[in-house]
Amino acid sequence: MSAIGVAYASQSGGGTYNVVIDLFSGGEVARAYESTAQFSRGVSGQQIITGRPGRQKFIWAISGLLAEADAKELDDMFKAWDTDRSAGLAAAVGITDETLFDTLTSSAVFSTPPSFIRTGPNHLTASFGLAEV
Repeated sequence: MSAIGVAYASQSGGGTYNVVIDLFSGGEVARAYESTAQFSRGVSGQQIITGRPGRQKFIWAISGLLAEADAKELDDMFKAWDTDRSAGLAAAVGITDETLFDTLTSSAVFSTPPSFIRTGPNHLTASFGLAEV
């Protein structure tokens, strides 16, 4: 089964949130590498690889169908995360990604706030972005 779980516990007393997305709106995989390593050649032809030390991080572009209650929980999660972030707290959501090869568990921040489209009387399509920290 392909699924992505996102969880957050508010540091300012806003509660805990957990949303699992397993009905995606497209066939693409949500996880990709953030391209931070650069390859070039110097004037004498030598290879130059630059970028920050450490492995390249992941980014997620997620779009999936959610029941209305789960969409509300995602919206509440974003608002709690954003409240903590704006207060200067080290806010990061937990993510478990089972969409590609091995399961990945990590921490991330919202890089694109969620947007919602009503797709039925009790369902919405939610789209948002995450960046691994």
